[in-house]
Amino acid sequence: MTTPAPEVAGGQVFEGVSGVFDVGPLGRGSIPSAATKPTRLVGVLSELKDGRGFTHLSLLTAAERPAETAGLKMVYAVKRDVDSTLAMLTVTLDEGALRVPTIAGLWSGAAPLEREVFDLFGVVFTGHPNLRRIVLRDDFEGHPLRKEFPMPPAGVTTERVAWALASHGDDGPALAPETSDPAHSVSLPYPTVTEEAEAPGDPVLHSERLVLNMGPQHPSMHGVLHLWLALEGEQIIAADATHGYLHRCLEKLCESRSYRACTAMVDRSDYVSGFHTELAFLSAVEELAEIEVPRKAQYLRVLMGELARLTSHHTWFAACGLDLGAYTPFLFAFRDREAVLDFFEEITGGRMMFNYFRPGGVKDDLPPGAAERLRTCLEGIPASIDGFEALLTTNEIFRNRTCGVGVIAPDTIRDFGVTGPMARASRVDVDLRRDEPYAAYADFDVSVPLGECGDTFDRYAVRIAEMRESVRLALQALEGMPEGDFVSPGVPRALKPPAGAAYRRVESPRGELGVYLESDGTAQPWRLKIRSPAFSNLHVTPAVLPGGRLGDLIAIMGSVDVVMGEIDR
Repeated sequence: MTTPAPEVAGGQVFEGVSGVFDVGPLGRGSIPSAATKPTRLVGVLSELKDGRGFTHLSLLTAAERPAETAGLKMVYAVKRDVDSTLAMLTVTLDEGALRVPTIAGLWSGAAPLEREVFDLFGVVFTGHPNLRRIVLRDDFEGHPLRKEFPMPPAGVTTERVAWALASHGDDGPALAPETSDPAHSVSLPYPTVTEEAEAPGDPVLHSERLVLNMGPQHPSMHGVLHLWLALEGEQIIAADATHGYLHRCLEKLCESRSYRACTAMVDRSDYVSGFHTELAFLSAVEELAEIEVPRKAQYLRVLMGELARLTSHHTWFAACGLDLGAYTPFLFAFRDREAVLDFFEEITGGRMMFNYFRPGGVKDDLPPGAAERLRTCLEGIPASIDGFEALLTTNEIFRNRTCGVGVIAPDTIRDFGVTGPMARASRVDVDLRRDEPYAAYADFDVSVPLGECGDTFDRYAVRIAEMRESVRLALQALEGMPEGDFVSPGVPRALKPPAGAAYRRVESPRGELGVYLESDGTAQPWRLKIRSPAFSNLHVTPAVLPGGRLGDLIAIMGSVDVVMGEIDR
């Protein structure tokens, strides 16, 4: 049995913190919340981090304020690991004064998150080290998550597509965000990479430095990811990441769809394990609408979530082997993955895009006989995992490519907001299933594997152990499956949750996946923000890659387990 985290009142968290007001719970939930002014933001967050132990930056986003009070508000969430307490902080920004100090000096992982807010909302973060767009082209006009941004019903015109293909796109200089002056503020590739590439090489070896573009078509980038690398010989001197090639502005699309339709939309975010995004989203909806979920539905959600974790790690294992030249792991992993996907198709009707969870429960109960057949399938998987390990765990070539490579210190993990298997490989002992149990996880004994030194091999070993743990939890869910309804009766077809906000998180195969949801009382979300663990995990790599060699990069990036659909959204 997992012990739920204790509830902490907002007054306890913010008591004695100078510069906060409007202290109370967030919406209908129990998350302590407060507001502050832009000039006091850094001081308040510094006190929470350094004085009160809130060392994890969980959320950084923005939301439009109602039309009658034009402007935006910044939303921050920080977590104290010792007791799993979450605290929310908001900052109101008036139209025409969309400026707030950067908090990249407190958390390095805040810098890419602030770039995303600048890109999509137009908020300027003063003092930011590299404020430019991150998912859209540097010459894109407008900020799509603003309510006034036009969304043509016919979509993008052929003329616009032709212009995009013919113009420079990401190969041009970025303009200074603080002004309309066309003076260049940031030259490409990226400041650190450019400076390091222009520096002189080793005078003894007479080496020269160069810039190498890796991706977005490179097969070892696991999707359309583009790395800028400054190299001296085969040694990486500096690195930075460019993405956005899969950006669909999914969060904007959800603002014009019903809550039920949004479930199918968020499936397309982490397309390797969509159940987790569905669960985070619907948990926020259910909190706002005060919907009680039947116990059987909670068990079914745990079952499907652990099966998705297993198949996600199957996909990672297959790619991990291919990256380093081993084809057999791919065949072994996809053999087992296909067997589980057969059950996904039988239960939900889909193999990758499920749309199975519903407000108040799930779409259908397990088909007759499916539980027994699934149990038989799961009981054979540990032996298959033994086969996985026989291929790689003790393989001399694999160990030479991964042991001691890409070591990430625990302090770096916390500084960049890295979560999931990457954090646990560095002995940062966090797992939402155990620390803040959701769905039916309070009824389960969740074992959390940890690494030893935080290298690439540890990240491999932790995911292998998690595959075994997911099988155990799925079998436990089948054994303890209660009787009763699989969906709460009486949930209206057209949901209109009362106005308010909620922030709910789950443990996805890549870490802390959250959904911040605001309702204005209508049938569509006012604001939906997906907190992508893969986004934060990716942006730690510029701090990890320098000092390694080009061949090490392949192994390190494979251990990150990026899902570009979730990163770009």
